[in-house]
Amino acid sequence: MSTAEEHEHEQQSFWERHEFKFYKYGHIYAVIYGQVVIDYVPHQPLRRGLKTLLIAYSHVLSLLLILVLPGYFVYHFRTLTETHDRRMQLMLYVSFANTAIKYATVIVTYVANTVHFKAINYRCTVHRQRLETAFQGAPGQPKRSFEFFMYFKFCLINLMMIVQVGGIFAAYSAADGPVVRQVRLHFAIYAFVLWNYTENMADYFYFINGSALKYYRQLHLQLMELRQQLAGLRPGGMLMEHCCRMSDRLEELRQRFGEIHHLYAESLQMHQFQLLGLVLSTLINNLTNFYTIFNMLAKQSLQEISIPVVICSVYATGFYIDTYIVTLLNEHIKQELEGFALTMRTFTEPPATVEQRLTQEIEQFSLELLKCRPPMLCGLLNFDRRLVYLIAATAFSYFITLVQFDLYLRKRS
Repeated sequence: MSTAEEHEHEQQSFWERHEFKFYKYGHIYAVIYGQVVIDYVPHQPLRRGLKTLLIAYSHVLSLLLILVLPGYFVYHFRTLTETHDRRMQLMLYVSFANTAIKYATVIVTYVANTVHFKAINYRCTVHRQRLETAFQGAPGQPKRSFEFFMYFKFCLINLMMIVQVGGIFAAYSAADGPVVRQVRLHFAIYAFVLWNYTENMADYFYFINGSALKYYRQLHLQLMELRQQLAGLRPGGMLMEHCCRMSDRLEELRQRFGEIHHLYAESLQMHQFQLLGLVLSTLINNLTNFYTIFNMLAKQSLQEISIPVVICSVYATGFYIDTYIVTLLNEHIKQELEGFALTMRTFTEPPATVEQRLTQEIEQFSLELLKCRPPMLCGLLNFDRRLVYLIAATAFSYFITLVQFDLYLRKRS
């Protein structure tokens, strides 16, 4: 290995050295929960028999979660919600309602993954890898931001998994009898699997959008560099050659911009119904869990709050943060698109004595920016930070209504 190569290897971050290990872990994690369609980077094609087996496994597991197990838990609904401790009964009803929302999201995820199986692989995974190769020598600062987002998501997901495993043990220990303990343990594991099923989709969407944001920022830096070169043009014998060279470069950047936006728009379009389920789950989780905490605090002291309640409140907070960082990426993409528009306004036109191709390329890039608007979620909502604020505000409004209703009933009784 040469001295230059050794220096380059030393400059690599921890993420760059172990990037493919993270992706491999994510793919294995997705396959375990029946999401064989999720593959973060293209790899050597699997043998036909193994691929068929994995696809069959994903369908069997999905149908088991959607069709078979719900009947078992509906049959044992009384066992799941009946308890001598009336304070815990509200908690059990909340858990059942939250799991029902996860169940609906799993159905949407399964249908979407089945319909978009090839599109997810070719229009997202392969397309992203092409862009990754194209930006191989691009500025490195956006990569560090991308790595931070990936680290944060990785740590948050693993922390939420630990919290839910703790919730499974807490539900098992809090049961009233052996039969009840067994059914509630099964239900807690079922809810955990449903969460992992939908979370794999959210992780993949987060990864694609994080990559798109990285490419947008790298492209923006290249565009600003080109603007500085354009501002330094002076009349002379080489002016025509410089303008032609800059026209070619600007055309290349414009095409690259369209490819990045296509990746971002395709990802959001394919996952929009699952993301809508994620938004509704966040709303209901925040509302029900915090109302449960209020209800219990109103009836006993803080010292008497049980471990399952604490675990559910921590989980609800983590779920909200998870939704927030997913929407935060879209907010950053939106701001980056606005930054592109501001940068294009600062471009100075070349002298009128030369060919007009450079001016036309500037105009075409500006038109491309006008066409590439951030897509809406199911045509209803902008998937950005305002949506997270609306979730919090709506949950708080409903929470106040429930508290008033609770106080009214308590006063009458």
